[in-house]
Amino acid sequence: MVYADYTPKETRFIEGIIKKHGPKLDGPMRVFEPACGSGRLLESLAARGHVVHGFDLNKHQVAFAKNRLKAKGLKGRVWRDRLQDFKVPKGACYDVAHCFVSTFKYVGSEAGAVSSLRRMAASLRPGGLLLLGLHLTDYKNSPPDHERWIGRKPGIRVVSDTWSAPADRKSRTEAMRTRMRITEKGKTRIEETLWDFRTYSPAELKALLAKVPSLRLVACHDFHYDLGSTRKIDLEYSDVLLVLRKQA
Repeated sequence: MVYADYTPKETRFIEGIIKKHGPKLDGPMRVFEPACGSGRLLESLAARGHVVHGFDLNKHQVAFAKNRLKAKGLKGRVWRDRLQDFKVPKGACYDVAHCFVSTFKYVGSEAGAVSSLRRMAASLRPGGLLLLGLHLTDYKNSPPDHERWIGRKPGIRVVSDTWSAPADRKSRTEAMRTRMRITEKGKTRIEETLWDFRTYSPAELKALLAKVPSLRLVACHDFHYDLGSTRKIDLEYSDVLLVLRKQA
């Protein structure tokens, strides 16, 4: 619910970036979403006629994603897996894979990150695109941060607050906390989650990409999902969305 406003923008961006930088399609777009969460983008893209596959580590999210596709009469394949060592269905080959809003930062080690990117690359057809979105870290200026999203449906209101602690350069981690205040049928409950994200400065991100030469950076955007506005991998803007093309 709290990310629902992003769904149309992200959907249009995926379709548009394929036309701009991706391979020529000979049928429906084949889309792969590592860490698909509740399946909001799986649903949106499937409703537009694309073939969708995705996985998530959380079994409840996987069940929810499967049910939301089924409820709309949409086809898609969803399974439980991990970013650092996932496997795709036999014979699967995708035109585009996408992993947005810093989800990739759940992978806590360099070896895991390299493995994840290599597996994403291997899942793509030659010329296919990997869209990777994450927030960058400025170790010299890393104050505590707070963001709030509010989502509403008939009878339900969700207020989601996320805090991040200052980044620890030595361990390359930042402590995260999300608290969701959920009001439903006149009753309110609070759910809280704590975790650590792996941090990436521009230099660290570039060094990671250099370890996966099968992927070449062709464009860089931000979380406004504006096809006409590009950026560089630097600290001018905290969030970046990398457009990486698999080399033939």
